[in-house]
Parts: sequence; C-alpha cells; structure tokens
Amino acid sequence: MKKDSLITETEIFYEMGINNPSKPRLMIKSESGWQPVTWGEILDCATKISFYFSNIDVGLNTKVAIFAKNQVEWAYFDVAIHAVRGVFVPVYTSNTPDQVKYIVNHSDAEVIVTELERLPVLFKIWKELSLVRRVIIVDFENEDNLLKMLEKFVINTGMALTFAEIKNKVVSLKEIYQQDTTLKKDNSQGLKSFIDEIQPSDISTILYTSGTTGEPKGVVLTRYHLHTNSEDWINVLGNLIPETRVDLLWLPMSHIFGWGELGLGNTLNFTTYLTTPIEVLNDMPSVKPTIFMSVPTYWEKLYLSAKAFSNQKAQQISQLHALTGGRLKFCLSGGAGLKGEIKRFFYEAGLLIIEGYGLTECSPTLTMNRKNSFDFHSVGKPFPKVQLKLVGDGEILVKGRSIFKEYYKNPQATAEAFDNDGWFKTGDLGELTDRGFLKIKGRKKEIIVTLGGKNISPQLIETQFKNDPYIEHIVLYGNERKYLTALITLNKENVIHYATQMQIAYKDYSALVQNPRIRVHIQKIIDKVNKNLASFETIKKFLIHDGHLTVETGFLTPSLKLKRNFVYEAFKDQLDTLYKEEQSF
Repeated sequence: MKKDSLITETEIFYEMGINNPSKPRLMIKSESGWQPVTWGEILDCATKISFYFSNIDVGLNTKVAIFAKNQVEWAYFDVAIHAVRGVFVPVYTSNTPDQVKYIVNHSDAEVIVTELERLPVLFKIWKELSLVRRVIIVDFENEDNLLKMLEKFVINTGMALTFAEIKNKVVSLKEIYQQDTTLKKDNSQGLKSFIDEIQPSDISTILYTSGTTGEPKGVVLTRYHLHTNSEDWINVLGNLIPETRVDLLWLPMSHIFGWGELGLGNTLNFTTYLTTPIEVLNDMPSVKPTIFMSVPTYWEKLYLSAKAFSNQKAQQISQLHALTGGRLKFCLSGGAGLKGEIKRFFYEAGLLIIEGYGLTECSPTLTMNRKNSFDFHSVGKPFPKVQLKLVGDGEILVKGRSIFKEYYKNPQATAEAFDNDGWFKTGDLGELTDRGFLKIKGRKKEIIVTLGGKNISPQLIETQFKNDPYIEHIVLYGNERKYLTALITLNKENVIHYATQMQIAYKDYSALVQNPRIRVHIQKIIDKVNKNLASFETIKKFLIHDGHLTVETGFLTPSLKLKRNFVYEAFKDQLDTLYKEEQSF
C-alpha cells in the first residue's frame, strides 16, 4: 500500500530517537533524584514491544487498552501500539470494575496493559473479558507475587478464580523485553518497517467519554483527525512555546488532555518531568518548568499561596514566581473555567494563562485565546480549520477535519450527534462577542423546567459564581418546583481565613459552614447574582454541604464535568427539605 504524505507523530518520534538517542525525553523520580529516560531508550523499548505485538497478531485495528497510572511505560506503549497500526484505548484508573469491563468489552480490546495495583479490579471481571488474549503487567516480576495477590483476592472476596485462569493470559513486560523474536532477527529496519505502513485514515484511538448519565460512548479518532488539530494548535500557540521546553506532566494520560501533552512533547521536543497530582506543586520550584498545563484547581492553589504570602502585590508576584520556579512562560488551563481574578493576577505577574474550548469528539480543541488576541471572559476564537456557528437557542455547532465521524458501535448516537448538513452538535450553549470571541453559557440538555413552565439553563447561572473566592461548587435544583434552590460547597481554605479575620469561633469545619455569620456572607454573594437574574431564575434558598464534589466522591467525571444527576440523587432528601412550605399546599 502506498503511504500518504502525512507525517505522523510516530514518525517524528522515530526520527528523534534515531538522530538524538542520548537526549533526555522523560525525567522520572528515583530514590537518588530525577533520572533521564532518553529518546533512544524509549525507541528501543517501543521497538521490542512492537515486535512482540506483531508476533501475537496485534496489528491494524487491534484494540489495546491501557489501564494504569501515569508512568514511563505509557510512552513505550503509545509508540508501539501506533507503530503496528493498533488502536489505543485508555481506561481511567478511577473506573469501577463494571466500568472497566464495559470499556474493554465494548471496544473489543484484545490486550490490556496494566500494573499490579490494578489487578484486584481485573480479577473481579476476569472471566467476563472474553476477547482479551493477553494482559501485560508492567511491574510484574515473578509468579510468586502474582500467586500471592490472587490468593489474597480470593480469600477477601470469596470469588472462584484459579491461578491457571490467570497465568494463561498474563505476561510481564520484562518477559517481552527478553524475547528474541524471529521477526527481529529477520527485520534489519526495525520499527521503521512498521511505521512505513501507517496511513492517515488509521484509527489512532477510541476515547470513552465519561458521560454524566448512561454508558460512556467511544469516540473514534483517526491519525488525520489528531494531526489536523495538532497543526492548528501549533499554528495558533506555537509563538508562546519557549525555546527551552521543560514541562511537568501530571495530568492523567488516560484523558485526552494529559495524552495530548505527551504527544505535544513528542512533536515539539519537550523534556518532560513525570509527576503526580499530589507532588506536582512541590516539584515546581526545583524543576523550574517553562511549560505548565493544568486544570483550574492547581492554578487556584498557586494563586492562593501567593496571595497569602503578603498583603503587598509586588511580594505576592515575587512569591508566585518562586512557587513556579521562575522560568514559566507557557500556561494552559483546561477542563473547566478558570476564575477571572486568577487570570488577571497571573497576567499582572507577566504570565498569560491561555484558555480554550473543546470536546473529545473534536480531537479535542475548537477555540483558543491567543498571545495577542485574548479575552479573559471567553474561550477564544475558532481554530483555523474549524467552522463554528450558533443556532436556535445558542447551541454551538462545528465542522472541520478534526471532527470525529462516529461513536464506536453506536450508529444511533452517531446520527443524533450531527444535524442533516453534517454539523456536529456540541450540546453546549454559547454566544459570540462583537470581536468574534466565544463565550460558553451552559449545556443545552441540562435544563431545569420549573413548575411554572420556565426553562432555565443551570450552568448559565452557576458560571456567574465561578469567580467568587468562597464558593467552590454551586449546583442549582428545582425541576418541577416553584422556585430554584442550590447545593453549595465552599472553598475551605478561604472560608477558614475569613472566619479568622472576622473572629468567628467554631468547633470544626462542619460547624463553621453552618455558622449564621457564614450563611449571611454566602447569602450576600447569592443576592448579588440574583439582582441580575429574572425573578424565576433567582435562587431562593440554599444548602451548604461541608464536603466537596470531587472525582473520588463520584460527583465529577475524570474530566471534571459535574455529574448533575448524581448530585441530585445523593442530596435529594436534603434539598427537598428546602421546599417544605411548597409541599403543604
């Protein structure tokens, strides 16, 4: 088959590995400090894995699921899977056994790449993974350890699972490296012979969107979709990328944001320090990254730490530079909206935090602010290869070469996702400013219909609280009710600081958030927003929850989207008490 002229990320990586084998690509932590993993080392490991894949008939369109936390092996398998024209299927480590089973089975995955830590989850569903031929364990050393894990699992759960059932599918990464394959002996070109067969139309990945309701849908993205979006990204933001390219990668590579950062580093020659959500901010001063990509939570933590350092703006800015290592040049925030006060503070410190908008279905970016053209109240302007329009109630529709074509094995959902003219219906509501910047107003489907028949977009109101330093999350409630109420969680650090300033005595945080003076303070914040709303949109009552809405507690998706129905279900009884007088009518 004649190869198309498109140069893929895999080819770019191969050339770097051949021409700069001793140059560090990744930095990983060890007991003695940061250790480099070079382009050549990654290429060598990926080559051995690709030979193994070829020998077990993993090739064009074979699905390989990765179910593991961030680690250097992600880079090896990313290259190897794509080199043999396989399909990469990431699975969140936070997924339940049933969710893992659904994604692995629905995607038709034949291989799972995992780690010892995940085995108890896989043990629970082992017998139901009928298509899986191999389970590659990256940190599996010997059979004794595996046997002990299985025995412990059987004792704790009472499930009948034998070692023979496990061993016939399991292989360690160490074994793969040690295999001296016939293919390798007969193939002097190595990985290049695989790469030369890659086509732009090849499916690169199936990414399962973490739906707020129902089963997740598998977004099919080809190399062409991803290449198009990458070209747009580099054309729009390339002038912000510094010459010295050092990043701290902590975002989950099972999400397109984290996986995209890894791919961008492969394309633009980053030196990437692999770290964790817990360690990343502590690593910044010593690593001194020039590039940092994050969700809003971490930008907010840096902001609050700098603000708490001093009452003087100059000292706060100096502290911010100290916290980030002093070399930061490129700042990208995604996953959710970042508060305006934080963006302005960073900008005053000489750091422009770029925000954009996109969906997994769009590879993923649709719009982005630019170096010399940005609006802190927006998510930027469309990428060059993206067509965007608003229809009806403001729903955002898009077209372009980076837009996916189908949900895997779900023709009904695919048909529903596009209009008759082929425009993808994002489900988001927006508006365009006079200067062409896009503002996100809310979700089309997340509509509250009051007892009076009024249709209300809860996100449109909730986003008006996103810049408030005290409110962490606010979730509107009131479907088929006379008026709106809200569940509120607070920014714990800021509320405690406020209580100290106002000399409010309290026993613990749970008591503090119910303190009348705190409730009065929150009521004033709500009143301020209510003044700008129609009467039927105003929040009449609210409930303060002393916990937080997180991925771990099940109220946010791994991409930090609110699972509104899950919140409603969990807090229904408490929220319904806010309508006592209504129930008496």
